[in-house]
Amino acid sequence: MNNNQNLQITTMGKGGSGKSATIIKFIQTYFVEEYDPTIEDSYRRHFTVNEKEYRLDILDTGCGEEYETFRMDYIKETDIFLLVYSITDQSSFQFLKDQEYMEIMRVASEEKEYSIIVIGNKKDLENEREVATKEGKEFAEEIGAYFVEISAKTDNLVPLFEKIITFHLEGKADNLPQDLLEDLENLFEKQILIDYQFEVNNGNQKIGCHRIYLEQRLGEEHFENLKQILFELPLQEAKFVLKNTYCGLSNSNYIQFNKILKNSKIDIPKNLFQYKKLKNDLNEMLNSQTHDLCLIVENEEIYFHKIFLIARFGYFEKLFSKKQNQEIEKLTDHTGFSLKIWKILRKHIYNGEIIEDIDDEKSCQELFKALNN
Repeated sequence: MNNNQNLQITTMGKGGSGKSATIIKFIQTYFVEEYDPTIEDSYRRHFTVNEKEYRLDILDTGCGEEYETFRMDYIKETDIFLLVYSITDQSSFQFLKDQEYMEIMRVASEEKEYSIIVIGNKKDLENEREVATKEGKEFAEEIGAYFVEISAKTDNLVPLFEKIITFHLEGKADNLPQDLLEDLENLFEKQILIDYQFEVNNGNQKIGCHRIYLEQRLGEEHFENLKQILFELPLQEAKFVLKNTYCGLSNSNYIQFNKILKNSKIDIPKNLFQYKKLKNDLNEMLNSQTHDLCLIVENEEIYFHKIFLIARFGYFEKLFSKKQNQEIEKLTDHTGFSLKIWKILRKHIYNGEIIEDIDDEKSCQELFKALNN
């Protein structure tokens, strides 16, 4: 989402599914009784969610099945895809599952992060239902989408769009500081202090990892499940899965992630990998008892995980790389900064949080700078 708080939304679906009626009902608060085939149209509405105002630019794509009618430029800038089908028309549901649709969104993911919402429309026509609610839910789970059934004719759609925007924002990397995400990605790439190697490509290759971190994220049982899944994957696919485990799975990577794992007989809940879960995991790790370093500052002990210090600060990377094969249980701080500053820094290391309006802000900045050199 850009600084102007704009969100671009693209609706997709077969003609007659009610996607145009859904958008018009939300924008203009009336229901279109007679179906008018849409070539392509766009709408705009300012909308407030959680006391923040967003400008919603909505593209209603053409009803034709010719994919060249889509504005690919717009689609590559899309924040939210609304996939609409009619519960009274099985063919409209199958239309959304078409691989060309999935490919369009996969290509879009290379440009930016996005979210997908699967909408089963016309729930007021229950006696004509052809698509079971379970089918819609399973499809949404497969592609990491939010699922809902509505009636554009009878429902107030304002609460729906509040939920859609909330779902999108919760699944975005913006919820975590960008420098933290970059550091976690670098942590995955670094081979310092790795304590485990996954066998991949049927045991022909290996990928190093930090077991202490992955077990914190997944739990011991799911870590073992992941080990079995990765064993059969080609190297590049295994790296993709592991990278998302380290850094969190965005909504836009969900389709590719699920595609890789769909043939596995071993199941790991996908929400264990997502950004929303990552945020909680990092906070839990901050307070966990699995630390492997005790820093002595002003004769008091502060506990850390070495891998986070390495990931976030060059000072510690240089320090630990020289002592890679040694167990460092306690380390005396020689930076000269106060215990208070170190406690502030500790939170920042794990979740990117910096306490604002503190008296020692200048000292914090100086410590960050010193440790990054």
